[in-house]
Amino acid sequence: MVDSATGNLVGIDLGTTFSVIAQFQQDGSARTIANLDGEPLTPSAVYLDLSTNTALVGRAACEAATAEADKVAMFVKRDMGKPFYSQLVCGRRMRPETLSAIILRKLKQDAEKRIGPTHRAVITVPAFFDDTRRKATQDAGRIAGLDVIDIINEPTAAALAYALVDRQPATDQGVLDLPGGTLTALVYDLGGGTFDVTVVRLHSRRFETLATDGAVKLGGKDWDDKIVEYVAREFQRQHGLNPLDDPQRRVAIHVEAEKKKRLLSKLPKVPIECFHAGRSLKLELTRSQFEELSRDLLAQTQMVTQLVVQQAKLGWHQIDRVLLVGGSTRMPMVKEMLRQATGKVPDDSLDADQVVARGAALHAGILAAREGEGELELEEEARDKLRDVEVLNVNAYSLGVEAARGDRMVNAILINKNTQLPYAASRIFRIRHAGATSVRVKVLEGEAPSAEDNILIGECQITGLPPNLPAKSPVQVRLSYSENGRISVMALDMTAGRLAQAEIRREHGMTDEDIRRECAFVQNLRIE
Repeated sequence: MVDSATGNLVGIDLGTTFSVIAQFQQDGSARTIANLDGEPLTPSAVYLDLSTNTALVGRAACEAATAEADKVAMFVKRDMGKPFYSQLVCGRRMRPETLSAIILRKLKQDAEKRIGPTHRAVITVPAFFDDTRRKATQDAGRIAGLDVIDIINEPTAAALAYALVDRQPATDQGVLDLPGGTLTALVYDLGGGTFDVTVVRLHSRRFETLATDGAVKLGGKDWDDKIVEYVAREFQRQHGLNPLDDPQRRVAIHVEAEKKKRLLSKLPKVPIECFHAGRSLKLELTRSQFEELSRDLLAQTQMVTQLVVQQAKLGWHQIDRVLLVGGSTRMPMVKEMLRQATGKVPDDSLDADQVVARGAALHAGILAAREGEGELELEEEARDKLRDVEVLNVNAYSLGVEAARGDRMVNAILINKNTQLPYAASRIFRIRHAGATSVRVKVLEGEAPSAEDNILIGECQITGLPPNLPAKSPVQVRLSYSENGRISVMALDMTAGRLAQAEIRREHGMTDEDIRRECAFVQNLRIE
């Protein structure tokens, strides 16, 4: 599925509304690669025409959505980890991994026309993505024909980009010239569909995440929805009709709302028009009205921001910089909220839409320099500086297993949230019933005491236990988080000393056979 040639190293920000690809360069820097339309951002939208095996990705797909909404997939990232995309596309149930792979394939395809063979990639994910969504992202990369050498949290990638850009002077002691040797930053990442806040501590050659939190379904789209709902209410009030009942009109209003939201970041008011069923609506939306409509959304991000600083066991006086990431941070209300909450002027000196992809490309270079890949043509000075850079993340969720406590099933947490990765922990559990020959281990992510209130990542089976085991025989379970947040599980039957390392069986996860099938489908498409 992946070409044997190594090709260029790239970082990819696979976003909810826009995606970006950046190249790692010989001098140790990263640059964004424009698509064939000459634009750095590619809308994360897919139009499918199965009668001609054609897929349009990007702006053309968005334009097609207003005429053939049933053939277009948008905001796919919000469905990552689910068995199917939330709507039929061209009459077909599609996996989010496959639709994401089509977007990735388009990015790869366009990049190769500018820089040549491109296969090895680091793909970013929201820090708050659980293991199921992380695996789905890796699988999308494989389906697209990429060798996904790692996944990295978006705020971590952004911090790398802010720290390693050329405007930060290098010193003999390390990559960064940091006052006092360290810098503590809060990364506020509000994208099109997801939201993360992360506190990072930057040393000369060490990037350490202290705490992270966020929401998988909170982003610019939700601000768009506030405008959509406002327009629909006003139309219904004046004409007694709901324009959102028409799928084509719904898409058109969403497209218009997104444009007006962007304009309101520059203008104090904007005109809005809506046409439906031979009726028309013309109204004016002011920035203050928009801010009032979306006050609850902004408040959610403020609460999470304050929580993360508390989880990092810091006060605002200990935060040196507030870094803005994600296109939605351009809204004036966001900057003003952060200025009031933190007492600091937010840093938006790097392009909020491109900084994550550039950081992912830098991470790819760090990995390559560390591994000493002979095929990586890297200037010796850049190799020396990047080789020893250390990137340390934390887990966004606690990790545990389902266990019985009396007549209740509880979440027995082995690894607490915001633990520095990689990390592993084990605990001894007791077999409930005498004579059991196998034990099922359900792996959970989350903080809730009750097992059913957490995210079920999957389960593994410990088989071949000795016969006639008495009740309460001990079994040791070991869970581990890798550096990129992926999970593995091992178990030890302490009676016979048998060690089992099992692949977690995920209810909706893709098998290798599934990936090969979807890869063949994507390769057969003409992607434009």
